[in-house]
Amino acid sequence: MSGMEMPQALPPLPEAPLEGEALRKLGLADMAALALAMLREGAMNAASPLRKPALSTISAEGAPTLRTVFLRGFDPAERRLDIFTDARSPKAAEIAAEPRAAMLFYDPVPDIQLRLSGRAAVHRRGAAADAAWSGAALSSRRAYLVTAPPATSSPEPVSGLPLDVEGIIPPLERIEEGRANFALLEFVFAEADILVLSRTGHRRARIRFSADAAQGEWLVP
Repeated sequence: MSGMEMPQALPPLPEAPLEGEALRKLGLADMAALALAMLREGAMNAASPLRKPALSTISAEGAPTLRTVFLRGFDPAERRLDIFTDARSPKAAEIAAEPRAAMLFYDPVPDIQLRLSGRAAVHRRGAAADAAWSGAALSSRRAYLVTAPPATSSPEPVSGLPLDVEGIIPPLERIEEGRANFALLEFVFAEADILVLSRTGHRRARIRFSADAAQGEWLVP
């Protein structure tokens, strides 16, 4: 692996797949910058497909489990991604038992895949969790009023919401009752595997991050 100097400003994401000279000019630092730019886009643009990555954790049986999550925030300095979750969910229990996790992003416009590996933590209390709850839309907060933990078996299709809040945004006092079920999931990544798909030849790199540096190496796609 070779050390690299990260750019001061992240580039915009390509508006089409990279081909020809644009692809050949990519260096390891460019690949790292693209990875971070994808995370920035996912956190800032609610309409982006990068807003809904997949999060993989390890079950109590030692098997991988996978689900789509909503990216709520990205701190590039800390390499931290913020996600909301129900504190009673299986993934919260899985992370408590085994914090190693992975995430998968894909943007079909530039045709780029990004895989991250790192560690996750779930926070039910504290300033960060309180701020996340307060900053969430009322419609998002209402989801935490579900009466049973996520993945609970049901004899019929259900939303899980109590009848008095089904289909409406209830008063704030009622919504606040969901705070007991809300948690902030923080994922801090140490490694990124980025794959740029192209008709003229794919490009793939692994970037390993540390507190004050990044190292990269090319991989065979």
